[in-house]
Amino acid sequence: MNPQTLLDKILRDFGKEKRPEDVERMGKKAWRMIQQFHIEQLGQSNAVKAVKDKIIADMTNTALTWDTDDASLSSAQKIFNRLASGRYAEAVLLAESSIHHKDAITKSTLQKNAKKSNDKKHSKNNEQIEKAMKYYVKNIHLYQGYGGKKRASNDLESKFPPIKNTTYLQHIKKIK
Repeated sequence: MNPQTLLDKILRDFGKEKRPEDVERMGKKAWRMIQQFHIEQLGQSNAVKAVKDKIIADMTNTALTWDTDDASLSSAQKIFNRLASGRYAEAVLLAESSIHHKDAITKSTLQKNAKKSNDKKHSKNNEQIEKAMKYYVKNIHLYQGYGGKKRASNDLESKFPPIKNTTYLQHIKKIK
């Protein structure tokens, strides 16, 4: 199996492992794949076993002693430290946790940015709606009886343009 196919399989199956021994096995496979990738990266795929063993030993030592101040690499550092020390299951669980945490942060940030952008885009309309709703609450007695909310939304559309009566009706229905 070529390295890319193996990597794709490991990544695809990453979250499927449930039993501790499966997670351990997956961590071992990931560490072996990283070792083989590094050997390939150095152009030593056809080297003798002693050369490959030396590359792996140097890489393992580097991973065990790696201490980064780069916040973006802190999770990767911890994962590699665990892999290099043979704590494969812990490395896999930390990687999963890191992925889920980063996904949650990304999702939250995107939602906040979208809301901020949306609020900015519609700030004039939101101000107009707020003024109209204050007017409606203050003058609710004018709209009592049959068709009151519909009548009120039509009135607000004419008094507080450019908002449509259907939008005002939605906001009126929220008021108790």
